[in-house]
Amino acid sequence: MSYNIIDDGHISSPAGFRATGVSAGLKEVRARDLALIYSQNPCRTAVIFTTNAIPAAPIYFNQAILARNREGIRAILVNSGHANAGTGQPGLANAVECAKQAADELEVPRDSVLLMSVGQVGTHLPMDRLRDGIRRAASELDSGAGRRAAMAILTTDARPKDRALRVTLREGRTVHLAGMAKGSRLAHPRQASILAILTTDALIEQRLLARSLEQSIARSLGRLSLDSDISPNDGVLLLANGAAGGPPIVDINSWEYGAWQEALDAICSDLAQQIVRDTAVNAKLIQIQVRGGASDEQARQVAIAVARSSAVRWACTRSNPNWGSIMVAVGGSGAEIRADALEIRVGSIITMIDSTATRYDSAAVVQALSGPEVDLVIDLHMGSSTAMVWTCTPMGEMP
Repeated sequence: MSYNIIDDGHISSPAGFRATGVSAGLKEVRARDLALIYSQNPCRTAVIFTTNAIPAAPIYFNQAILARNREGIRAILVNSGHANAGTGQPGLANAVECAKQAADELEVPRDSVLLMSVGQVGTHLPMDRLRDGIRRAASELDSGAGRRAAMAILTTDARPKDRALRVTLREGRTVHLAGMAKGSRLAHPRQASILAILTTDALIEQRLLARSLEQSIARSLGRLSLDSDISPNDGVLLLANGAAGGPPIVDINSWEYGAWQEALDAICSDLAQQIVRDTAVNAKLIQIQVRGGASDEQARQVAIAVARSSAVRWACTRSNPNWGSIMVAVGGSGAEIRADALEIRVGSIITMIDSTATRYDSAAVVQALSGPEVDLVIDLHMGSSTAMVWTCTPMGEMP
């Protein structure tokens, strides 16, 4: 393993980053609701945005900025409480004004600020309060204030979600990688209702930065299935400012790139699990692992089908040892599978092998389903591909 967790790390732990979160009065309950993340150096940027066909104003704005500037981003402004979605042209004008003011306060180019908004759809941003909040946020930036930013992006979340890693490269060099996220319900594998920001002081080629983010999200934040709706707002932004120095990472086959990818995979998976655990405060976390897939796509298709099965989720809710709902979900996934090769485990207990029910201890299965976290393992015995998806039992319906 090429990385280790930084104790009390946060979004501004990588060199050259500062952050804060302030209360601008955007929520009904007084709380931090405006986050600002700033880099002293221009950043190469990789992004993944929502697939909703009617994206929010900040998404339109970011797409326009990134179409001409992916290597000079300096800041991200995030407001919570108001999604600025379904607000038409006035909403887009408000987004432009927020970015301009943030750029002017930070004394950076106006095309170097990105925006994210989350909260209630269809309400316009309270611009007077936002103007004052942006001024205060810009004046309170600090390299040690990343946790404030993580708190400011929350809506229905129970707790902030962040993590920072120290990544060891060759010749004793280290770089740092940090992330923060919000998300509770309404999370689905097509990039829905997940807002995440990642920062790093690594110097990495733009093409590889984008490739690595796409791979990590496909294996983590893109594998949450907590609802079936697609948010108009959310996405993942990764900023790399190169402040750690040293030779750039330019070779996909290099040891350095492998170490970077391992760390990025780990932090995205960590944030994904924090999101589902937050959602499962009054429910159970369910981890579905598919092994032995003929392809990554096949394994993913089966895992998502099991995660979306209401019968599977209710069986886990009630600690019901009848695992037949898992078999039904696999068979109904639409994936081509071998009908004579399926293996199913609930925790460590094999309930089906070679598509035939085994003799097992029902009490042991009940016990495996009774804890706060449930592990389901499906082996297709068709190849070497794997997939992991996280979901939870219906909220508020613990047995």
